[in-house]
Parts: sequence; C-alpha cells; structure tokens
Amino acid sequence: MSVKDFPHISVLGEGHHPCVFDVLLPEKGNKVLDATLGLGGHAESFLRTIGPSGHLYAIDADQDNLDTAKARLSIYGGNVTYFHTNFRNTFHLELPPLDIIFADLGLSSPHLDDASRGFTFHEDAPLDMRFDKLKGQSAAEMLSSSSEEDIAFMLVRYGEVRGYRRLASALYQELRRGGGLATTGALRRIVERVYGYKANIVLPQVFQAFRIAVNDELGALQQFITDAPALLKEGGRMGVISFHSLEDRMVKREFKRLSAPKMDERTGAISEKASFSILTKKPVAPSLSEIAQNPRARSAKFRAIVREHSA
Repeated sequence: MSVKDFPHISVLGEGHHPCVFDVLLPEKGNKVLDATLGLGGHAESFLRTIGPSGHLYAIDADQDNLDTAKARLSIYGGNVTYFHTNFRNTFHLELPPLDIIFADLGLSSPHLDDASRGFTFHEDAPLDMRFDKLKGQSAAEMLSSSSEEDIAFMLVRYGEVRGYRRLASALYQELRRGGGLATTGALRRIVERVYGYKANIVLPQVFQAFRIAVNDELGALQQFITDAPALLKEGGRMGVISFHSLEDRMVKREFKRLSAPKMDERTGAISEKASFSILTKKPVAPSLSEIAQNPRARSAKFRAIVREHSA
C-alpha cells in the first residue's frame, strides 16, 4: 500500500494560508510530536523543516496508517520514531522535552474512503468504526450490548441528534427482534425510516456519534490535552485541529485553563503567573480557497498555546 492509494490533503497544511506552521513555527533541530500521524502529510512538512538535526515522534492508533506513513516518510530514516498507540497514552511514552506538539483530530482518508472500515454510510459494509481494528468492540458489537438508554445517550451526547429518542427506540427494537445492526446499510435504512427526507442531514451525526463512542474519542482527547502540555519545553508550542464543536469546546476550555494565572483567594491578586499563553485568540479556520479544494476542511478549527515558563 502506498500513499497514492488514498488521495490525501493535509488540512491547514503547507501551501495554504492560513497554515498551522505559521503558528507553530517549526525550526531546524526541533523535536516534534505528531500525535495523529495519519498518512503523514503534516509530518512530512515538519520533517522537511526540522532537518536531519531534528526528530519527529509519530503516534497513530491505526496500524494501516502507520504502515502507509512509514513508506511515505522512509527517506527520513532514523529521524522518525513511530508508536502504534492511541494519543491518550502520550505521557507514558517516555518522550524527551518537545518543541512542538501537534494533533489533527480529523479522520484520515482511508477511514472515509475505504468503505470496509465502516465509517461511511455511502456504501454497505460491516459496521466496525474502530481506529485500531485489533482492539475493542466494533460498533455493531457495542450496539448489540447496549440498552435503549445507552443508545439514546450516545446519539444526543456525541452526535447532538434531534429526535434521538425516536431513533434510539427504533434501533433498540431492531436489535431485540434479532435483526441486528451488523452493517452500515442496516443502520442507514433505520435512520431513513425514522427521519424520511431529513435522513441525509441526520446520518452524518448518527455515524459520528457511534464512531466517537466506539473509540472513546472524547475521553482520549481529554487525556491528551491534559497530559501533553507538560512535555513542552519553555517556548514550546502545541496546536490542535478539531472538526466538530464537541472537540473544539474541549480544546478551548483546556487551553483557557492552562493560560489562566492563579489568583489569591483573599486579595484577588495574581499569586502565580500562568505557564502557558494562548496563541490563537480566535480559532484559525481554512480559507475559502482551501475549502473549495478540500471540502472536508470546511469545519476545521485550529487552536494553539505556547509554554511561557516551567511550572
């Protein structure tokens, strides 16, 4: 498999304005963590800039992504260290102090374009949705052991689906009848039955909800943004691209917390300066020209912080 098998455009990547590199400012010799390697688009740009004196540490939960990215980045040889794990485990990888930490939370092209992975409702395939195919339950297995309340919670919490109770009831009744939800097509048909002509609006939210639940994406993100900043050197920068409001709110809230000074409860004066500052007062969004070139970029938001001093 090569990167050519899956056309891939890095969101807010090199060649675009705005661009994540305009904020993260990689330099020769930097130590960089790409916590969501994907097919290696952003990673390749980092490697070209940091040069042979720098080093890239790369994480991905999907072994297929790692294999494809390794082939793409093979010319950089020993300048890259790869980890097959979820980025929630970043703090346990014994990484050195880092100049840059970067994460792109969007699905990689294979997840969307390879129907057999079960992420898309456009083709019929096993309802899997796992980033790491070797771990955890598939979406079909998860749903088969879920109560109606469990399903309703996932739909409203992770997909913000309107009329979620009607859909949860329909899905649960299908499971109780033994019909099962083994395929993306089976799930789509029930959504279409419940929502009629509005189904095409709801389907992306439903698939997002179950994908987030299967991979515990919000739990993993919270662990990552809580732990990873401590790995930055003084002056080091961390940036995250998110693609839906649930992720963006979490990143915004954590970056705001990190950049807030500690206050004296009695006097209200600053008792300890914040260790971090926010670099993006407003989230950086793709230009209209980038969205025209890559419609998947349209919902992207990029936020970043810098470490001012060690705690």
